[in-house]
Amino acid sequence: MAGIGFELKKLFSRQGLFANIQANFYASIVTAGPMIMGAVLLFGVKYLAILMGASSHEQDLIVVGITYALLFPLLLSSTLSFVLSRFIADMLFQKQNERILPSMYGAMSILLVIGCTGWAIFLYLTDLPLAYSILLFILFCLAVVVWVQINYINAVKDYRNIIAGFFMGVVIGLLAGYVLAVNQFEIIASLYSAVCIGYGIMVLYYSAVLNRYFPMGKGSSLKFLEWIDKFPALVFVGFFVTLGLFIHLMLMWSSPWGAQVHGLIYHAPPHDIPALVAFFTILVTTVNFVTSVEVNFYPKYRLYFSLLNNGGSLHDFSKAYAEMMTVLKQEIFYLSLRQLIVTIIAIVVVGDLLNNFGMGFTNEMIGLFRVLCVGYAFYAIGNSIMLVLLYFADNRDALLTAFALCAVNLIGTWVSIQLPANYYGFGFVAAGFMMYVVGWLRLSGYTRNLDYYIFCQQPIFYKEKNGWLTCLAYKFDSGA
Repeated sequence: MAGIGFELKKLFSRQGLFANIQANFYASIVTAGPMIMGAVLLFGVKYLAILMGASSHEQDLIVVGITYALLFPLLLSSTLSFVLSRFIADMLFQKQNERILPSMYGAMSILLVIGCTGWAIFLYLTDLPLAYSILLFILFCLAVVVWVQINYINAVKDYRNIIAGFFMGVVIGLLAGYVLAVNQFEIIASLYSAVCIGYGIMVLYYSAVLNRYFPMGKGSSLKFLEWIDKFPALVFVGFFVTLGLFIHLMLMWSSPWGAQVHGLIYHAPPHDIPALVAFFTILVTTVNFVTSVEVNFYPKYRLYFSLLNNGGSLHDFSKAYAEMMTVLKQEIFYLSLRQLIVTIIAIVVVGDLLNNFGMGFTNEMIGLFRVLCVGYAFYAIGNSIMLVLLYFADNRDALLTAFALCAVNLIGTWVSIQLPANYYGFGFVAAGFMMYVVGWLRLSGYTRNLDYYIFCQQPIFYKEKNGWLTCLAYKFDSGA
């Protein structure tokens, strides 16, 4: 809710074409940097595997094993990401900064206990060599810690340090992999070790950053559990939107295009590679949500609720509402228009480039890429609308929007893989479209009756929700 970082606000407050270009470039780096860095890491590891003379099977085991060890922690941590963001925001607002770091360690502990148990079982059933299993287990743990830490660094809007941590981790990890390659160590274990080193650097760097911002803290590390009882929908919003974004990839691993790498580790290169390339087409919406929607919409949003909380006149209140809604509709329209233009360019231009540059894309893969570009475009706009719903604390409708994405993607992709390959990808298109439609309908309905939800739907007497998680948090907090 705090808007984008102070440095971005300062950059966008300057006048002139050069200042605007500089601000948008910086915003692109800070918002899309982790995504790009992750891709650079995988491509770098792939290149090092080729440099070390790895066989095709070894290359697949390296890249897919690392992908699994990073993807599943992301899905696991998504269950707490919105809850933690809300908890951190509330603690900052209440000036209880000493509560923040303990909650991070508590969240890490819970996720590691649950995640490591499931991951260990997965690795055991996959029957990898012991050294590989140990390294992937370490990488899984490091990834859980990194994803949780990023929630906390995001809370203080220190995007520069997020990028710096990723950059240092990727560069040092790849350098470590190169040293091992030159000295001709065992290929798979060497590159698994290199990625572990990279994520270990990130953990250390982010730990130093967070300890600069927040005091060591006091009280129970499980205090944030109360926020799950208060806002249970946030748990499922994070989970469904993340699962909905990746479930079509997982289902495709069992499709006719899927192939077993080792044990329970599968992939579907003819689908996974076009999906990765198509995914980058949503960067324009990711960046524009930060540079346009938040920069222009957030001041109107803040003014509206400031008048509400500080006793503004009815005239000023109505005027602020009209201005806020006008800006919101304009920004969502422009956001959609920009994504539409990028999607058309990707379908027409990038598709032909992939075909002409001999990058290993077959006609089926290029067709799938074009279909997925449409799906990711709908997803990007729908996800932005869902975030706006969260701005208004409309958690129920945000959950409905996220669930629509996940459910339709699950059913649609499952149906599509029963059909000829020409239909692959259309399940995700349907899911993205449904997320957009549901999100827009719920946002329109909510904002149209915003006065009712603010003034009439609130309880006359507020009663604290004391679920079993709240009782558990109280118990630990009283003994802390």
